[in-house]
Amino acid sequence: MIRRTGLERQETAISFPGHIFLMNLKGAASRGEDFVDGRRISFSPRRAGSVIHMPAGSDWTGWDEGEPTAAYLLVSIEKGFTDEAFGEMVRHRSCDLPASIGFRDSTVEMALQRIAIELRQPDPISVTMVESQAMHLLVQMVRRNGHYHEPAKGGLSAFDLKRAIAMIESSSDETPTLADLAKEVGVSRFHFSRAFKQSTGMTPHAFIARRRLDHSADMLRSTNMSATEIALECGFGSSSHFTIAFKRAFGVSPTEYRRRSTI
Repeated sequence: MIRRTGLERQETAISFPGHIFLMNLKGAASRGEDFVDGRRISFSPRRAGSVIHMPAGSDWTGWDEGEPTAAYLLVSIEKGFTDEAFGEMVRHRSCDLPASIGFRDSTVEMALQRIAIELRQPDPISVTMVESQAMHLLVQMVRRNGHYHEPAKGGLSAFDLKRAIAMIESSSDETPTLADLAKEVGVSRFHFSRAFKQSTGMTPHAFIARRRLDHSADMLRSTNMSATEIALECGFGSSSHFTIAFKRAFGVSPTEYRRRSTI
C-alpha cells in the first residue's frame, strides 16, 4: 500500500523486471505526463479504481497532479512466474503485452483487491490464493490485448463510438435512450445497437449498466454515502436491485466491497 498526504504533485520512476499493477484506491490525478521506455504517451486522467499495468522489463516515468490525499495498491509479479504460466502460449506471451495506463476492468480490480485481502489476513492457503489471482490478472490482460487488436468489422467508427460513450458518461441525470444514442451518430436504432455491440462486445443496455456499476464502486470507495443513496444516485430503481446487480458483477455485496476497500 502506498499513501500520500498533502502532496498535490508527485513524480513517478518505476522499473521492475516483472509485471507491475498499480491501482488507485483514493484520490484522482487530473493532469500530468507519462513516458514508457522513454516514449511519451498520452495522459489519461485517473480516478479511484483506475489501474496501471506495466509489463515485465518496462520503465515508467513521469509526473501527475491531483488531489493532495491519495492511496494506491502496488502488486508486482515476478517474471519467472509469468514465464512458467505462459511458456506454452507462443501467440500470447505475457512479455509482449503493451503498457496500459488508467484503464478500468472489474476482473483486474477484484483480483487486486483479493490479493490485498490475503496479504492483510494471511492463512495457510493464502499463497495458493494469491498465485491464482495473479494468474487471473495476467490472463485478463492477455484477453484485453487480444480484443484490442481484433478489428471490429461492421462496428461503429472510432469517432462515432467515442461520441456515443461521451454521451453516456455525460448524462448523469438521465440515461440516454437507444434512440438518443442512434440520433447522436446519425443511424437507425437497429443499426446502432448492432454496430455498438460489434465494437464493444456489449449491447448499449449492458454497457450502460456496466458504467453504472463502475461508478457505484467508485462512490463506495471514495464517499460516505449509504448503499441506498448510491443506488439512487447511479440510477438503480431500488437498493435490492442494486445489491443483486453489484454482487453479480463484483462477487460481493456493496457493503462487503466497501469494507474490503477500506485501508
